[in-house]
Amino acid sequence: MEKEKLHKSELVDSLSNRKIIRKTDLRDFYKTLNAELSEKTFRRILYALEKLDIIQHVSYGYYIFGTEQALSPLEKKFIPSFSTEIRALSDSIKAAFPYTEYLIWETRVLHEFMLHQPGQNQIILETEKETAETIFNFLNDKFIGKVFLRPNREIIERYALHNADSIIISTLLIQAPIQRVNNIPSPKLEKILVDIFAEDEKFILFQGQELIHIYETAFHAYWISEKTLFRYAQRRKVYQKLRAFISKKTDIQLIQQEEAYLLTPWRGARFGWGWRLSWDPGSRDHFGREEAQYVDTWARVVVISFSPAELEALLRYT
Repeated sequence: MEKEKLHKSELVDSLSNRKIIRKTDLRDFYKTLNAELSEKTFRRILYALEKLDIIQHVSYGYYIFGTEQALSPLEKKFIPSFSTEIRALSDSIKAAFPYTEYLIWETRVLHEFMLHQPGQNQIILETEKETAETIFNFLNDKFIGKVFLRPNREIIERYALHNADSIIISTLLIQAPIQRVNNIPSPKLEKILVDIFAEDEKFILFQGQELIHIYETAFHAYWISEKTLFRYAQRRKVYQKLRAFISKKTDIQLIQQEEAYLLTPWRGARFGWGWRLSWDPGSRDHFGREEAQYVDTWARVVVISFSPAELEALLRYT
């Protein structure tokens, strides 16, 4: 598509006051130039805008201008650098418990986001509930007095914080955001941010003004997937508290909105949290029922239920 047909200068002038551009904003702009704009033509325009680096895709339905240097962190992924102790510990667990799922990280990875640098470092080990005590006994034989199994605040304050590189073992939640760094299973930054918010008694050193600074610095320095962040926050039952904290206590401007409607293929209606809707008739849930796929935004939703046939018919005409 020819550049002049993209109306680049008019587009930039029209939306230059926005750091984040929604797909609907782009569609509305081009519809002002052509009221008969078809969806097929609009998709061709989006493709051309991205190919010419006029806009960059940053999340589902969201873009930035390709020349926006201030938002370069949106493309920067957080990859922690682990100590030799972490690598050795991970290798020993993997060798002794080859079929156990676990993740491991150390709190010093948060130091780059903090105002004050704590002298303590804690190694956080999360594993399956059934194997947590076995791994505790295995490690406690090697690191006597430095390993703690699901400690409460008193134990952390009295003992864990006074041990260099103390190891804290807790239960790994299913479907937690995990990545592999040099073959070490570790949490994504989104999980770390949610955990230090949700477990204030476990992560004592990272509360108050430090927590605010950690969030602001992390969001400004790296690409944070709001979908991943809030989906995990929902699993930890802190979605509303976390969203309120970010909105009221920090200078972070969230990309995604909080309102959405969700249709599901079984009967009944309720309020809940879910993802914006895209329809895939071949998708099935854990019970083998056809279902709509959740995409885009974790949001407050009205859940309206239909049979699969009714839902497919409804979506065909909407």
